[in-house]
Amino acid sequence: MRSRPTLVMLPGTLCDARIFQHQRRTLRDVADVRALDYRGLDRTGAWLDRLLDHLPERFSLAGFSLGGLWALELLRRAPNRVQRLALISSNARPASARNRRRSAAQWRVWQSQGPAAVALQAKLTYFHHANQMRCHGPLVRDMALGTSRHATQAEFDWAASRPDSLATLRSFTGGLLLVSGAQDRLCPPAWQKEMLQAQPAARWLELPRVGHLVPLEAPVRLSSALRSWMLRPSHDP
Repeated sequence: MRSRPTLVMLPGTLCDARIFQHQRRTLRDVADVRALDYRGLDRTGAWLDRLLDHLPERFSLAGFSLGGLWALELLRRAPNRVQRLALISSNARPASARNRRRSAAQWRVWQSQGPAAVALQAKLTYFHHANQMRCHGPLVRDMALGTSRHATQAEFDWAASRPDSLATLRSFTGGLLLVSGAQDRLCPPAWQKEMLQAQPAARWLELPRVGHLVPLEAPVRLSSALRSWMLRPSHDP
């Protein structure tokens, strides 16, 4: 019997594997789903090398928000091992002065008011509908509370210092999927079009009436898109 392909899922800032609960449950028949958390995260990125040491020779990556930025860095480090790449509510832009100010402000809030305050800011900005915020807000808060100080600082540092990854996308020949919310204010449609221009072979699914938190706001549609992407034949890079 042919073994299932490996799918590595990377969560966003102050999130853990629970954000992919629907995908972990519904994709297990087509993939060996490995949803990660950031307990081993460090500010040097050495954790990525450790991760690569424990992954099979070929694997697929799906990154949500900050996880998409880490996925692009994994692709940069091991371009011949990544078969497919899915970027969910993410982007390939380098860090900007605005990113650095935002990360610094979030870290100050975290230090002075705690992770729950950062999660509250995120809930007010990232969800498109108030009812979605009421439904999923407790999980967002709980994930933030469960993220260590060390990992939090590393996450903010990476968001503020990440390199330009558009060239990485241009050279990628595997299956590329972009999924985003039409109402996403953090990673807007213009940024998705930017990645599509870099890699025209990509497939882009834009979800109407959805904000930034696609895995929570549209779990069924995301899982369906990922299933089709995993089942579609992919040329090895």
